[in-house]
Amino acid sequence: MIRRIVTIALFGALLGGCSMDSFLFNTLPLESYELSSAVIPEAHRQEVTLRSGQETLYGFFVRQPDSLRIEPHPTVLYHHGNKHHLQHYWDRVELLYRAGFDVFIYDYRGFGKSSGSSSEDGLRADAAAALNYLRTRADVDTTQIVDYGYSLGGFPCLYTATTLHRPKAVITESIFASAEDLIQSGTLLDIPGGYLMEGAYDNAAQIGNVKAPLLMLHGTADTFIGIERHGEPLFALAPTPKIFRRIEGAGHDNIPATMGNDFYIELINTFVRGR
Repeated sequence: MIRRIVTIALFGALLGGCSMDSFLFNTLPLESYELSSAVIPEAHRQEVTLRSGQETLYGFFVRQPDSLRIEPHPTVLYHHGNKHHLQHYWDRVELLYRAGFDVFIYDYRGFGKSSGSSSEDGLRADAAAALNYLRTRADVDTTQIVDYGYSLGGFPCLYTATTLHRPKAVITESIFASAEDLIQSGTLLDIPGGYLMEGAYDNAAQIGNVKAPLLMLHGTADTFIGIERHGEPLFALAPTPKIFRRIEGAGHDNIPATMGNDFYIELINTFVRGR
């Protein structure tokens, strides 16, 4: 069903002469975030604004209670997926909070309350702004930052991890190899990705430069970003140390639920902290 929708969108883009970038990016403005306090109390989260070029980005920094902090203490820089703003991914932040991490999640330009419109260069600039924000916080150990990228977020995640700093660890979930591979795997047509998208979003070119331990998660039933076209080839290009976890029966957006939240938390903790 997803493949059929992508195919229809592609033909629409071809006929209309428009870019498929709008397929990746959120274009619905948001006036305020409404976040659950069931797991993360309001006292343990802070709404943040930061500048990225001429744009204003919004995000939330989530901090563990002092009584639960373990030193050295990792902070997860979470680069979220396409179409939705950070509120949609709040359950992922809750899981990482339950795992004992501080977390910073932010909305790219054009997402949620953030101003502007997104692009490949915009994602790079926004990721740099998010990382720079963490570097300004006295309560963040910059040697303990973990870059986490989900779906579209794999691109800014790999950018920060290979170009801007050396993270403690890198985690990717359901990421694509490149725009061209994404377009071609969404249809049975051999259409150059660059014809429909304004950027290359070339994770395959970036992943070989990762210099931190890498954990890649990919569902075997992901019909949007297929494991054989995207996940496995990317893993083959990545340097060691690296771990690839095939999540049997998981689709594109339900890896933690398919694994079981407790098992997911244990896996992330074991990988990052070695326990």
